[in-house]
Amino acid sequence: MNFNLAHGELVSFLQSSASMRSTASGSLKAGLIAGGGALAGGVFLGPLGAMIGGIVGSVVGYIKGDPYDGAVTAVTELPAARRDALLTEVSEILIAAGAIANTMHLEGNFMTSLEQFASQPAVRDKVWSAVVRGVAAN
Repeated sequence: MNFNLAHGELVSFLQSSASMRSTASGSLKAGLIAGGGALAGGVFLGPLGAMIGGIVGSVVGYIKGDPYDGAVTAVTELPAARRDALLTEVSEILIAAGAIANTMHLEGNFMTSLEQFASQPAVRDKVWSAVVRGVAAN
């Protein structure tokens, strides 16, 4: 995977999607508070203190953090037409990778194909790019 390209896509995605910008910002803020608590606890009380500080920091991060939705929520809140287009694009990626086209519509087969073929880095990258494009344009 080309990390420079992936970094550029991530930055572009976060800049173009208000919901994902909020998610990244809220996650980072809560994570920094939790990490700060673990660090402080670890410095003063060793490994047990790090664990306690991490728990306390996580609770404080949750309470003090800005509300945000996760990436899954951003995808589920897409307008129906955009969500259908994203599903079609991901299905086409999976079929190109070897999924059986005439069974993709059956219950559970889409998820099974996604799990099976997304373990391949090239397929996973294409699926991720499709999701990024689908959500970023929202």
